[in-house]
Amino acid sequence: MTLGRRDTESGPNLEHLLQNAVRTWQSGNIAGARIMVENVLENDKRNERAWLLMAKMANNEVDRRRYLETVLEINPRNTQARQLLNQLDSALKGTENSSMRIGIVLLVGIAIVLIAVVIIALVIA
Repeated sequence: MTLGRRDTESGPNLEHLLQNAVRTWQSGNIAGARIMVENVLENDKRNERAWLLMAKMANNEVDRRRYLETVLEINPRNTQARQLLNQLDSALKGTENSSMRIGIVLLVGIAIVLIAVVIIALVIA
């Protein structure tokens, strides 16, 4: 995965640091990469590539969504951020649908048990 090459607004040192962060992340050292990207963002809060990398390294969907939304605030035309956000939304809808199905199955199960209890009570009475 490459994030593209261009100098950041704060100069080539931040670009070099961001490139090192990508390599570090790709090698599996997420914590080290995160520190480097945070250093880039301390000096250039509008670095959309840094925010995008933060989104890809995020430990949870809440942070990932926040980072992707930040990318889109900086550049509403960032197609990669838009696609990743759409994937998050699709995954969330799938989870919601699964939860709804489980809820329906539980309600049907409870209804069957209640009907059985009523029938047994009527037979015994």
